[in-house]
Order: sequence, then C-alpha cells, then structure tokens
Amino acid sequence: MEFFRSIIANDITAADGTVNYNLNIRPTSHLVYNVKVLNAGANTKATLAQILSGVENIQISRFGQSIISISGADLYALNCILLGHEPWQENVYNLDNSVRCVPLIIPFGRKLYNPKECMPANSAGELVLQLTLDIADTGYDGMITQIAQVELPGATPEKMLKYCTKAYTPGATGAAEVDLPRGNPYDGILLWGTTVPTGIVWTTTIDKIRLLVNNEEHYYGMSSWLGLHSELINLCDPAGNWSEKIHLENSASAYTQNADTAAEEAANTALCNYSYLNFDPANDDNYLLDTAALAGLKLEVTAGDTNPTRITPVELMKAS
Repeated sequence: MEFFRSIIANDITAADGTVNYNLNIRPTSHLVYNVKVLNAGANTKATLAQILSGVENIQISRFGQSIISISGADLYALNCILLGHEPWQENVYNLDNSVRCVPLIIPFGRKLYNPKECMPANSAGELVLQLTLDIADTGYDGMITQIAQVELPGATPEKMLKYCTKAYTPGATGAAEVDLPRGNPYDGILLWGTTVPTGIVWTTTIDKIRLLVNNEEHYYGMSSWLGLHSELINLCDPAGNWSEKIHLENSASAYTQNADTAAEEAANTALCNYSYLNFDPANDDNYLLDTAALAGLKLEVTAGDTNPTRITPVELMKAS
C-alpha cells in the first residue's frame, strides 16, 4: 500500500468570505490545513482562540451534500479526541510580525491512513472543500492558507466519518430536548458551551445531559458537564495549555537577581468549553450507537444559562 500527499492550496493569502477548492479524486485519508498568521502589534502574541476564530466554518461537500461542517475551534477539539493530543503550535512568541502556524487535520476516518475507513474515490468536481473565513482585527493579521491532501490509492473503504455541527441556544434555563440526526452509527457527540466554570463561578451553559433513544434513557442517563468534560480531558495527552501558563512574581519586593518565581499556574485549557459523549470507549466498535431503525433520538440539555451551544454528532456513514 502507498499513500500520496500533494498540495491543494500553497500559501494563499486569505480574506473574509468563502473560498472553494476541488479535491483530488482518489480515496483520501485526511486533509492537512495549516492556518498561518502574523502577530500584530508590539508585545502581542495572538492567542489560539483568536487564530481559530478566523476559521468560521470548514465544509466538505460530496455530491452536493455536506458530510463535514465544523468551525476551526471545534475541529481543533475533535483533533484532540481522535489524535489523542493537542495539535502543536509553531513559534508561539511575543513579537510583532512573528510567523505563527496552527495545523488542523480534517479526517475522513477515526484513524489516519486507514484504507478501510476513509473517503472513497470520486469523480472530478464531486468532492469540494469550502472555507468560510472571518479574520479577526486584533491579535494577528496576514492570514495565509495552506492545504495538503493525503490520498490512499487503491483503498476500498467500508465507512467514513461524517461530522456536521448543529447550533443550539436554550430559550430558558432548565431542561429542553434537542433532536439529533438518525441513520448512521454514532462514534460520539462533541459538545461546546459558552459558559464554563472559571474563577469562583460554577455556572455552565450545558449543566447536565441525558440521551433519549426512542424516548428512553440509553448510554447516558443524567450526566454532569464537569464529569463529561473530565472524561474528554482524559482522552488526550496532558494539555499544552495554549491559553497561557503563568509564573507569579512578587514585584512589590526588592529586586533579586536570578530569583525564582512562585510555582507555575495555569489558566483554563483550550478544551475548557468542551465535553464529549463517547460511544466507542474501548476503541473496538462494540458500543457504537446504531441509529438506523430509531424513531427518535434526542439530547435532553439542562441549561444553566441561555448562551449559545454547539452540538456535533460524529457519525460513521457507508463509504459508497
């Protein structure tokens, strides 16, 4: 077996709006999307959140239908889950015009380079990548797009990933039901909430979750945000914590050459707003949620406030 990697977009200067790229026709494991920017301003280091916010949506269409629709920030979180670690940033440095890069993987299977779980072959023009960009005015400028496609010539996949985000804003605090798509097995559901515990406040937009299959509890009875978030964190290697590590210095005391600072502190990680419902905890497909014959599939969301949330089912569809 052989893989073949090639460039789809090479250092294209990005601008607000949408841009389409026709992808190559052979079976494909994944795309590599490098988001490149320049720090903007003296003593300014663009945060990870600022850079990812410029990628408003990543959409993959096949035969005119979306099989992937996800923001840059949510794709980063999904990368953490599927790859088992946070994507590594380059040149995280506090200097004006310093070149920054965040690599994002757009996977078509839960494991990369798997010939049985990837995008199948397509005719020319059938597989289209669309980027919707809304570039921030602060923190960075000069966004550049670089995209590579990793094909698996001769692969005959049986299934592939589908993940399309659904926005949900609670109309009031308390419990409400959200309909989920049916038809494909579920590997998981990625959840994002605006409000999460910070400082001394415990409020969460998604306070509790319950999964209702044909109006009955299955897999997840009443589950807390914090418990699900903790399980998500444990799927990954220790966080790189790009939200910043802090070294405390007592600047009120007299200057001491080469003095040690206090113990390292850490703010919330890049995954602090996420949790995950995992239907493949043993990585053997034995617990996948089969939705093909269901009459109803809903998440009961108990909201702690009325801020926006995002729900991204991670489905396995037939590769045909």
